[in-house]
Amino acid sequence: MNKMVMVMVAKPGKTREAIAAVKAMVEYVNTKHDLKTVAYMQIMGGTTGTIYVIGEDKDAASAQAASAKVMTDEGYWALSQKLAEVIINPPTMSFLQPL
Repeated sequence: MNKMVMVMVAKPGKTREAIAAVKAMVEYVNTKHDLKTVAYMQIMGGTTGTIYVIGEDKDAASAQAASAKVMTDEGYWALSQKLAEVIINPPTMSFLQPL
């Protein structure tokens, strides 16, 4: 299984709003696009308010196909805009493959 990890940090005073926006996005893509993503919040160590969204795909081809579908989805972009209002900078994204 390949993993996709998106990391973002809530703006000061916007943690609740960031959590709500991330939860809405995860629920949306999991339901509409049949993806397997989970959101986590860092609670100790590091930067407070760091949120991780971790997804998995069976291989790179499935990840690319899913990404192509999501990138053309207006509902996803509307949720992304709400998220952008409550996080610092754009999220970083990494794609991981098992060794």
